[in-house]
Amino acid sequence: MSPLSTAMARQPQKLDRNSVSMALGAAALGVTVAQGGFAFAAAPCSSAGHATAWHTQWSLQGSSTISARPGPSSMASASAASSGAAAVSCALAAAAACSRRGRSGGASTSTVLCPSAAPGRRVVAAVRATATAEARPTVAMLSGMRLSGVSLAAALEMQCAAAGADYAVYWVNVNGQLVVGGHYVKPAAQGKCAAFVKASESFQVPSDGCSGPLSTVYHLGQAICIQDAGSYKQLKRKDLAAEHGVKSICFAPCGGGVLEYGTTTVAWMETPPNCPVMPKDEIRKAFEDLGASYAMFWALQDGQFSVVADYTSESWAKDLLVSRGDDKTFCSESRGLKINAGGSEPIAETANLGIEVRVTVAESLTLQRKALAAEFGLKALHLMPVEGGVLECGISDQQLTGLTLQAALKMRCDSAGSCYAMYWTETDGMFRVAGAYVTPERRKALRAKGLTTDFADASKYLTISAESDALVSTCARHGTPTFVADAAATETFCRQALAGEYGIESIVCKPVKGGVLEFGTSSGPETATWRDMPPCPDLPKDEMKKALEDLGAAYLVFWQLHGDHYEVTAEFATPDHERAIRDRYGEDDTFASVSRMFALPADGDGYVATAARSGKSFILPNAMEEASLKRQKLAQKFGIREVYIVPGKDGVLEYGMATEIT
Repeated sequence: MSPLSTAMARQPQKLDRNSVSMALGAAALGVTVAQGGFAFAAAPCSSAGHATAWHTQWSLQGSSTISARPGPSSMASASAASSGAAAVSCALAAAAACSRRGRSGGASTSTVLCPSAAPGRRVVAAVRATATAEARPTVAMLSGMRLSGVSLAAALEMQCAAAGADYAVYWVNVNGQLVVGGHYVKPAAQGKCAAFVKASESFQVPSDGCSGPLSTVYHLGQAICIQDAGSYKQLKRKDLAAEHGVKSICFAPCGGGVLEYGTTTVAWMETPPNCPVMPKDEIRKAFEDLGASYAMFWALQDGQFSVVADYTSESWAKDLLVSRGDDKTFCSESRGLKINAGGSEPIAETANLGIEVRVTVAESLTLQRKALAAEFGLKALHLMPVEGGVLECGISDQQLTGLTLQAALKMRCDSAGSCYAMYWTETDGMFRVAGAYVTPERRKALRAKGLTTDFADASKYLTISAESDALVSTCARHGTPTFVADAAATETFCRQALAGEYGIESIVCKPVKGGVLEFGTSSGPETATWRDMPPCPDLPKDEMKKALEDLGAAYLVFWQLHGDHYEVTAEFATPDHERAIRDRYGEDDTFASVSRMFALPADGDGYVATAARSGKSFILPNAMEEASLKRQKLAQKFGIREVYIVPGKDGVLEYGMATEIT
């Protein structure tokens, strides 16, 4: 059985009560939610205003339609219009699982991975619910996942574009006070608008009660639009708004906080602007799970889809400027294009079928922008159906290099308990190893056996076809992690003999920016043991690149919640910093490695815990003088000065700069 067939045959994830509640809120708003590594949605069928049954429908154009209506009768029906046997099998499994779990007044949903009939198009979320209830839950029912980093930057900029706003501010709860967690101002609206946003950073609003529009939206989860901000008595910053010419402001619940966006040019009515709300969960998935370089929101109007908002990551924009010599991006060149909603173009199919679609640029026969995508070095597009349209993101040929790659490999081994990590990149249809890391413990164990090389070292001399069923190729094509439990005993694993020679047991391949990250365990005591796909926390690669290559960080630390404390699960120090410490102190310990000894209370008021709870980033100008920092003395010893604390989806990234150690 091929890796894809194995993925197709896996059992759908069972949902707990929280997942069901999140699914209900998301589905009724047309938003898919991630669960068990896939995307799903569920929708209630109403009776007298109450959810009494659940309807799940799967369809693939020209192939099959599967429906399940769990309830008292627990009936499921299936019909196939063509020879899509594998697709029908997948959908029947989903419908059956849905039927098994369905109960009156309860909830159920199923998700499977199914192949696409069209060349260059692969369906990755094949079950989509159809909402029939008239009542719509409030936006407050959406996931409370905080936005940060590149996901926050994208959400703010795209919401401004979609609403025709001049600025956007993200408010988060920090210890009972709503404070600014991030902001964006349109380039054309600098000046007074930027001054208004800057002045807003000093404001704090109590999060309890409904004393003003900000706290009211935070508590009630309903959007509020103020037509004349300068005269609105309940707005704490009304005088500031009048001074800087801010006319109208809209407040909307957003990812556990409040999104504020406003205009200095036109006055809105006392209802939110008629624009799509940017799908925060999908934006986060695009940049943090899929390693996307950009995102676009396609909205439907008059039978055609067009781009109403887009975002290009700062790192890709810089790379394009260097390689092209102009300021054009794939997003800028896609604006103004129209796509027929009734056609076979992937954008239209994603919206019509209500399923996630991954498009391989080189293989696609229906992608309208195929030549343009190739011009900008795009390998694949990932399309997600969302409320109001389709969110598109793209995986470019932008690769991890230098210190960012070194950190990604080493920190993946730390966080997963693996003994090696490799980065595969594709050139001319072949995958090759572009970087590798083997843990010191693994090297020591190999030397004890008389071996001077490792599985990762030997793999450097191999090439793997991008069209093969190999673990690496399958992961890259479908944009989903792949896993083999016993590599040495798996005949379909192309490096089976090599795995046996070096005692490699389990292997995971995970899609990352520019390629595939492979990491695995050995049969010795120097690694973890995986019976199933291990948890793979997403390390924010864009933030890591910014830290190491733009700001000159000396170290990175990744904090994760274990029980009621935050602990370091991965760390990295630059070779130059390690060398300076070794020359000064004659030891291998660094500020990052010694930080592993600390356990920070999750309910405490420290920077890491507060950042994780609130979603707000913090900058410590000089850690050596920061009395509230528990590791102040360590910072003084290792010369750590400016420190950044950045919350993410799976933990908190900390990085800092160091003074010259003398």
